[in-house]
Amino acid sequence: MFIVHAGRKLALLHRRASSWFSTTRTWNEDCDDATNDMNTDATTNNRRKCCKPGRMQGDGLARSTRYKLESLSSGIEGRGGGRPLALLMDQLHHPSVDTGLDVTSLLYWRSADEHPDHKIVDHVVLGKGQPGGAWQSMDPNVLTISLSRWMSLPDFDLRHWEKLIEAEKLQKSILASEKDMYTRQEKSSKKSSRISMGTVAAYYKDYVRRKNLERYFRCGTTVTSVRSDTDSPDSKGGYNWIVNGYENKSKKRFRYRCKRVVLATGTTDLVNHLGVPGEKTHLDWVTHDLVDLETHLERLAGKRSKDSVDEQKPVLIVGAGLSAADAIMAARFRGISVLHAFRNSSSEWGKETAERIITSYDRLQWLPNSIYPEYHKVYEMMADGGTNYSLYKSLAGYTVVSLNEDRKNENMSGKKTATLSAPNGELHTFEVSAVAILIGYKPDLSYLEGGGLGLGKFADKLIDSKSNPIEIDDFTYEVMKSPTKGLYALGPLVGDNFVRFVLGGAFGILAHILCTMNT
Repeated sequence: MFIVHAGRKLALLHRRASSWFSTTRTWNEDCDDATNDMNTDATTNNRRKCCKPGRMQGDGLARSTRYKLESLSSGIEGRGGGRPLALLMDQLHHPSVDTGLDVTSLLYWRSADEHPDHKIVDHVVLGKGQPGGAWQSMDPNVLTISLSRWMSLPDFDLRHWEKLIEAEKLQKSILASEKDMYTRQEKSSKKSSRISMGTVAAYYKDYVRRKNLERYFRCGTTVTSVRSDTDSPDSKGGYNWIVNGYENKSKKRFRYRCKRVVLATGTTDLVNHLGVPGEKTHLDWVTHDLVDLETHLERLAGKRSKDSVDEQKPVLIVGAGLSAADAIMAARFRGISVLHAFRNSSSEWGKETAERIITSYDRLQWLPNSIYPEYHKVYEMMADGGTNYSLYKSLAGYTVVSLNEDRKNENMSGKKTATLSAPNGELHTFEVSAVAILIGYKPDLSYLEGGGLGLGKFADKLIDSKSNPIEIDDFTYEVMKSPTKGLYALGPLVGDNFVRFVLGGAFGILAHILCTMNT
């Protein structure tokens, strides 16, 4: 099995591919060979027969029939989205999570030594970076939106990992007695707050090491193509997929022929662009990256003490998401004024309360406002329009028309301006010191034929995690419009945009693989 990864969900599938897991409710069933072909017109009832009662080969939840998974998932609701199986696994892993309770997971894990019918699926994971993917490139100082326990991978709670790391440091430095350490650990175990991106990145990378999964990972690789091949003699036995790529350092090429491919690349590979003049030509002061903006802001803050001509020039931030909010906070923290342009009608913005503004964002509407004071403040500013807040001016409903720089010669920087269109169509030109266009990301599916075009609900549109995710079976996570069977997808590619919902996709894929592999 081959897994293309670029994010946090990769370790979930590995853990499933090498361990069974159960709940307090068990099913004593086995799986027959699969007869479910996504390219046929089989009915739902036929698909439910994928796993049938058989020999007593284990009581893991992964051996449940499709019918029972559908029954267990029926009626479960969750805030913030999530597919039926994702919601089910989230409720089992985080019971009563949306009520604010911190309840122990109902799932427990069995290793090969603990389970006589343990199955290890032969697999490899290919990815450009280290385990943790996109988390490794995020600003390590920014806090997560989700609480720490929601970021945990199975069988190794993030808070337990933090205690373990702390204990290891204490042991090395001999700074505390066993009793003191126990007291400190008990105190920290009760916390369920937000944590830094850097902590999450370190945890995801260390998870792979501590769970002995490193042998499955082939990091530092780039996948160039994933295609089906059913006509070659090599495809006998179901090896219908060919994966090509190369090692980033050595440029050595590789090829895998496999039965199954899991797409888990996430959706943060490519930034969205406005497509306006000057956006791609003034890269020294126009950015689409928050980390790059932070570096630019540091330079601007340093110039202020030298009476630079850019001292009073604001930074233009475009976007209304979390990255834009982080950028606003970063600029104002350094005493740099902000022009904030975001795509909304003036009738919607500026006349509503801050609470109404927050509920218009799906990423925050299901979270307590008291836990996110910094984002709450930004949305208050957006609602207010900037009248009562220093270093902030709202440009609600404005759209960027062009970005220009008036240079006298190539060696000297000139006057930087941004021209925007107001909601009434009137053009306004602002002098700026920098521009940050933070309007989201999109997945890089260039390794698929047509860049993945045709795999979403809307066949004529590119894949987008919100408006056009890859269309999959809700319980097997098979790609419905795949040219042949054996292609799966999970995570943001299919609309499961939160870590807490990725578990369902990993479980669904594992259950279906166990269902279809030879026993």
